[in-house]
Amino acid sequence: MSSDMGRIGTEMPVESETPAKAPWRFIAWPNLAAQWIGGGALVLMTGVTMADVVLRNLFSVVVPGGMEINGLLMILVALSTLGVVELARGHIRVDMLLQLMPDHVRLPTVAGGLLLTLGTVAITASEIFKETALLIDDSIVTGVLKVPEWPFALVAAIFMLLFAVTLLVNLVAALRAVAALRDPRAVAIGLAWGLAWGLAAAAIFCLILFPQALPFDLPRETRGALCIALCFVLIFLGIHVAAAMAITALMGISLLIGAKASLTSLGTTALDVVGDQTWSVIPLFTWMGLIVVASGFAEDLYRAAYRWIGHLPGGLASASTVSCAGLSSIVGDTLSGVYAMGSIALPQMKRYGYDMKLATASIACAATIGVMIPPSLAFIVYGMITEVSIGKLFMAGVLPGILFAVILVLLITVRAWLNPALAPRGAVSSWRERLDASTGVWPVLALMLLVLGGIYTGIVTPNEAGGIGVAGALLISVLTRRLTWRAFWRSIEQTLRLTAGIILIFLFATAFSRFIAISGLTQQIASLVAELKLGPYELIGAILLFYVVIGMFMNALPALVLTVPLFYPLAMNAGFDPVWFGVLVVIMVELGVVTPPIGVNVFAIASMTSDVSMYDIFRGVFPFWIAYFALILLIIAFPQIALLLPSLM
Repeated sequence: MSSDMGRIGTEMPVESETPAKAPWRFIAWPNLAAQWIGGGALVLMTGVTMADVVLRNLFSVVVPGGMEINGLLMILVALSTLGVVELARGHIRVDMLLQLMPDHVRLPTVAGGLLLTLGTVAITASEIFKETALLIDDSIVTGVLKVPEWPFALVAAIFMLLFAVTLLVNLVAALRAVAALRDPRAVAIGLAWGLAWGLAAAAIFCLILFPQALPFDLPRETRGALCIALCFVLIFLGIHVAAAMAITALMGISLLIGAKASLTSLGTTALDVVGDQTWSVIPLFTWMGLIVVASGFAEDLYRAAYRWIGHLPGGLASASTVSCAGLSSIVGDTLSGVYAMGSIALPQMKRYGYDMKLATASIACAATIGVMIPPSLAFIVYGMITEVSIGKLFMAGVLPGILFAVILVLLITVRAWLNPALAPRGAVSSWRERLDASTGVWPVLALMLLVLGGIYTGIVTPNEAGGIGVAGALLISVLTRRLTWRAFWRSIEQTLRLTAGIILIFLFATAFSRFIAISGLTQQIASLVAELKLGPYELIGAILLFYVVIGMFMNALPALVLTVPLFYPLAMNAGFDPVWFGVLVVIMVELGVVTPPIGVNVFAIASMTSDVSMYDIFRGVFPFWIAYFALILLIIAFPQIALLLPSLM
């Protein structure tokens, strides 16, 4: 699974076979300038959010138009680094099949995917430009501050156009890579395969723009089903997940209603999504977590956990699990936990002679606690799709997250007790050492109380909690002299890139959801399920089994945005609580990040050690499936594990 790991100016934008003289450098400076704009908007958005919280709670006044300001700033934050991420080939895509293809098939497939993505992004940019013209003609302004909206829409269109130009540069580089193949036969096959991709792209965009060109008539249900099938085919061929959903939405709405409705829907959807201040919760919580990791507080957490339980059977692996649970209260994604704990705990476990399959697998699985204990990006996405309270979802994940950590620790301890050679005990620490180490975790505890306490008591919304979390993390880092200017800017860069990748997917997923609603597929699936006469828990079992399968091939975020619009109505019709169902879904999609062959957490931990193959890490993960299924069964048997804290809010 591709992820945002690269840095502009230091990595080539396409595969390693790309010629070194690929014409990409000229686009770097505009993208860097856009990134600076996004960084400034992020800092300003944090300041506005923090000011609003302080003024409201101390003086019972609010920042005039604060929500409007953050909505406009979100446009800059969300779209400014789309091109930067593309230069690093960091947009989310499922590249499992690509890795299995020979070069003369893989490289044209990459080029074909870039061509389809380029066309989609160019259409989106064009439609946003049209929306900008309408805003100018109608003199549309914000409701409170009366700020004209068209300048921000224009910037959004420019950022999207910059993204399209970056895609074009990568496309040219990919085509040059095909031409640079040494075997003439491979070149011929590659060019033929590339031509086939070009014809397929032309056919797709022809049907989008001229749906009447469809050579045969198809029932409405069949058109919808074929578009869904096209989406999954494109995803598994390695095309950007966001682009695959956009193409599906464009073609589906065009075939069902008409080209004009399809194109207009995409333009309005783009501005509605990126201009929604509710999305500010993603960059704010992401930035807070990155500041904490950059400041070294994760290492303090591990040191304290190690002093307390490192001497127990499997104590070092258990310490990393406890540290991940603590870090999860600050960091909302799994990869941050993998990189933070992997760099700290793996050398220690290797030094003590741990079985490295257990060592690596324990960190890969423990990091998934990050999507249960708030702030959780997965809960944010689920809440945005279903319109379920994000605050309640956050609280619903606390007890399951803690319970999962306990189950993992028990599993590690039992395995190490039965087989001491698997995970030798660490050194016994004195009480003085334990107490001294514990004093180092106060920053994390303070931020946890600040954020979770604020949400639980209702003093702040999740968005505002993100703002005060960032302010608190910055203040503590500065007071403890843990954060350099370089690390500060690097945290902003990473925040913008992660936000861009997430918002782009949700932007096009929103259009995809509109297509699903228009197609009537949800009703068809509901009718099919009704005919099967499944009981409520049989239905849940079938949905969870589906997530096990889909998790083998797809990462958590695309799995959520593709499946929740289909399964959520079924679960609600069966009478299940939306918060409870959200907890189950998030746990299941996170099982996918440690499941072969995709397993993004396994790829991440494998990149940090040369001693263990991904095959061995996957072998080490399988015993930990017991913990996932034990957690699922407990939450199904005792729903109050997830619903107790939300019910008290």
